[in-house]
Amino acid sequence: MSVNLSSHLRRPFEQRAEATPAAQPQQTAQQLELPQEKVVTRVESARTPQQVEQATDAYAAVGDLMRAWSSRFQAGGDASAQEPGFGVGPAGANPEPAPEIGGWEAEGSTEGSDSSVLKQTKQTNCGAAVAVMLSKDLGTGKTQSGSDTQKMDALESRFTDGKGTSPHELSNMLANQGLKVTQTSAGLDKDSLDQTLARGGKAAVMVDSCLVDPTTKEGETGLAHWVSVEGKDDQGRYLLKDPSTGTRIPVDAQRLADSMEISWAKHQGGGMMLVESANGVGEPQAAAESGQKVASMGNTDGVGSRAQANFGRESS
Repeated sequence: MSVNLSSHLRRPFEQRAEATPAAQPQQTAQQLELPQEKVVTRVESARTPQQVEQATDAYAAVGDLMRAWSSRFQAGGDASAQEPGFGVGPAGANPEPAPEIGGWEAEGSTEGSDSSVLKQTKQTNCGAAVAVMLSKDLGTGKTQSGSDTQKMDALESRFTDGKGTSPHELSNMLANQGLKVTQTSAGLDKDSLDQTLARGGKAAVMVDSCLVDPTTKEGETGLAHWVSVEGKDDQGRYLLKDPSTGTRIPVDAQRLADSMEISWAKHQGGGMMLVESANGVGEPQAAAESGQKVASMGNTDGVGSRAQANFGRESS
């Protein structure tokens, strides 16, 4: 079958020729009776051993990264390239390592516990534990009566449904404890956090509990979980207080940022809220002002780790 095209749709046929390095373009043009500009020189060469090795290394590095993330999230579904913290650089570049599970060393006694860390008493009351702990650290809870356990129970009962603590609920708890939220972020804002710690403030952070739960196994996904940040050590690491294990944990900025990103990827919520004394501002006003700042952290309930055996009513 043939198709007739109108003249304005026809393209003129131009004869071209290729010359390999063995045949010079001028000689090829003369043999074929073509203008020299119609002769294209084609160079064929094999890759050098160094090029082959570089390509192999880059492919292996990306493969290792993909396998690490696949193993990391296999309990909760495959990670996608669009999830926070996931990135593959240009070919030949060194990709950023995937966040690690666990591995945080605990400071304190031989067993890792720390008397300054308030341990949660239930699977779901890490938020109340962080609120009471921050009020103690910032000195606003000294005049309040009752034990730490009684305070946690009262906060949980008043502000939550008993299934965990959302960022907005935690901001209400903090207002009740004489504190206010000055700033929030869905991820790590290192400069703001450092400035707040430098002037005596603290932070409440929602992370994935697999990063602080020593019982987590490779490939497991944790739960959305509240911890506090009390300061930095002499190595520049942030000191986290984990109410699920009652330990104080030093962690570098990248690990802390990873933990927030994983919380968003797996639980659709996370980040940090910077906390300071309300300085005489009443609870209703502090709650209203703080509540306006926490929307960026989502509405996920922070609970605890999966190590339920850790929880008991031993808090003072």
